[in-house]
Amino acid sequence: MNAKNNFAAVMTCSHADENCPYIPGADKRIPLRYNDPKDFDETPLEAQKYDERSKQIATELFYVFSEIK
Repeated sequence: MNAKNNFAAVMTCSHADENCPYIPGADKRIPLRYNDPKDFDETPLEAQKYDERSKQIATELFYVFSEIK
């Protein structure tokens, strides 16, 4: 559940970025668009591609938040 106010909404996929233009209570809306791994659903690469994308997002956001002073 989202906080009522004082938060930033980070949109990590193109679908969310395009379909959620307003996030109630968000002070900032930050689109970080990643390729959606759903293209690999129902294939032998599905789990691998979801893991890769999750690790990419986690690594990049960890870096961003570590730089906030």
